[in-house]
Amino acid sequence: MSDQNTMTDVNQVQHMFLQVESSDAVCILNVAGHPYRLRELIFMMIESGCRVQQTTAEGYQSFIYDKETVEVYDYLTSIIKAKFL
Repeated sequence: MSDQNTMTDVNQVQHMFLQVESSDAVCILNVAGHPYRLRELIFMMIESGCRVQQTTAEGYQSFIYDKETVEVYDYLTSIIKAKFL
């Protein structure tokens, strides 16, 4: 499937792990959603002053955290798990 078909397919789901750093928190997000929605989510985080980088499942599994793991869902994006440092 070409990139153009992937982006126009409303049922397309992309999955990734993101490490997000803000002035007061560090977390790794396990996210899934339509590629356009994930791009929008990343752009909003960067616009809010966060540093965002893609990481791996290994990075997610080895991330040490001391707060609760949360699950957040909206209509277009699922943050499957978020681990906060």
